[in-house]
Amino acid sequence: MEAKELKLQKVVVGATAYLLIIVLILVSAFEVSKSRATEPKVDISGTTKKCVDCHLNRGVAVKLIDEWKASKHAQQNIGCYECHKAEQNDWDAFKCPESDIIVAKHPTPKDCAECHEQQVKEFENSKHAIAQMVMKAEGAEGPDRAVFEPLIATKHGCEQCHNIGNYWPDGSIGECDACHSKHQFNIAQARRPETCGECHIGPDHPHIEIFMESKHGNIYVAFSNKWDWNYKVGEQVPFNAPTCATCHMSAAPPAIKSTHNVSERLAWESQSPFSIRTSQYWGNKTWQEKREQMLSVCKQCHSKSFAEKYMLIADLNMLQYNEIWKTIVELIKKFKNYGLTITDEFFDGELKLTSWPKEGYDEEVEHLVYRTWHHEGRRFRHGAIMMGADFTQWHGIWDLQENLVKLMNKAAEHGIPEAKRWIASKDPNKFFLYPIYDVPGNPWGISSILYKGGALSMNRIKNYWEKVYANVKAAYEKGFLSEEQWKLYQELYDNRDKELGLPYSPPEILKEHMKVLAEEAKYVKENVATFTLPSSSPYYTSNSTKYDKKVAKK
Repeated sequence: MEAKELKLQKVVVGATAYLLIIVLILVSAFEVSKSRATEPKVDISGTTKKCVDCHLNRGVAVKLIDEWKASKHAQQNIGCYECHKAEQNDWDAFKCPESDIIVAKHPTPKDCAECHEQQVKEFENSKHAIAQMVMKAEGAEGPDRAVFEPLIATKHGCEQCHNIGNYWPDGSIGECDACHSKHQFNIAQARRPETCGECHIGPDHPHIEIFMESKHGNIYVAFSNKWDWNYKVGEQVPFNAPTCATCHMSAAPPAIKSTHNVSERLAWESQSPFSIRTSQYWGNKTWQEKREQMLSVCKQCHSKSFAEKYMLIADLNMLQYNEIWKTIVELIKKFKNYGLTITDEFFDGELKLTSWPKEGYDEEVEHLVYRTWHHEGRRFRHGAIMMGADFTQWHGIWDLQENLVKLMNKAAEHGIPEAKRWIASKDPNKFFLYPIYDVPGNPWGISSILYKGGALSMNRIKNYWEKVYANVKAAYEKGFLSEEQWKLYQELYDNRDKELGLPYSPPEILKEHMKVLAEEAKYVKENVATFTLPSSSPYYTSNSTKYDKKVAKK
């Protein structure tokens, strides 16, 4: 009986296993057929077929063929020859060694414009289009390429990114595949922040890092794997947080259309030594119109009051930076008068928009001044615009202030009287060597403790708010702020006590928090700061002393 049951069990197990195998085979076959059914059909014919067959047979760039097959170009029968066709006298024409076909080595925006004319035109009016020119234009050729680094190093450095604005021999400008990687030219890939981050990264323009530390970047990391990156051009972006493309390129219906002009919504020129309002050339709009376009994008997710207050504070940070930079320019003039070697090309005694020391670049002061606008100054400004708190603060304004302190110390070493008096001063306001801007409160909420008492500058500078009000008014009258911004500032100023949280009492739990902090401070004083180990520093042992004496004799 037991033997029969065992045999029956084996039969059941075997049958189940066979059944499972059959099911797996059927499922696999279904998935394969499903995959093949959804795989786009590519009609490879004519000259393109010759190209593809030859490349495959000779094993030349075969992966690019796979990329092309996965592209929309392939689905619409736009093949190799449609983009690579050339005339005999074209600048990049060559005869294929395996056939009599004349092809172009490097398709340019002129070729792309045959189908994408609008996009190419939009690009030509953007700052991307002059990325290469700003490295070479008179007065703007920087120390990296001009005097401070071997040129070979910049070919895979500066030139690799600035090539997005390449000036081609056929008269066209740009490098479309800087964003739309060939040969798939996938729009989803071009829309990813990481694509922009190939170039917008590093100590002088850390836009990808700023984005990733912002709440926008936080949401991107959490949810982007569920987003549809292939949404149709011109439609509402179906994301719950913006990316680079959302703010600078994508549509914001009904008013804002998509564009390949990444400058079309930028109201500030914030990477140059001075922050200036952008020219109408870049996008055929005034800076006020550009600002309104960007605000329209912001207001897709944010309230009108938050977006406008945030942008007002960001704009005043642009202007605050200018006051710091002007102070440094004036300080450099004094350096020259007291014999510190700085080339005339650095400033030429004027408030120039460019500040490249074209000769020498061998003084610490020259490096400090260069980094002040090219590194720290950009980080401060861009962090303030893009919600990057740490870049605005510790990598931005703090580093700017440190540079200013270092320059003042250098000035004192060289005998400049004003700097020597500054070093000796105990006035805490001495760190404001420039006029200041401010806005009552912040965009994040009203606090019942943040602005009360303490050593804040607003509480120790006489007539603080009257002074900053006068500065903001002057900026508005000069045309740096819009009418709407000035009205908003006046409203915030008139209600500054509320914005600063002055009428409100702090919560009772604050007393408990303060008590705990006091206890922790007491513990540190009594247990940590006074704690000593039984052995002393190895440096002060007799062996170290003998070693120092031995070295001294040599």
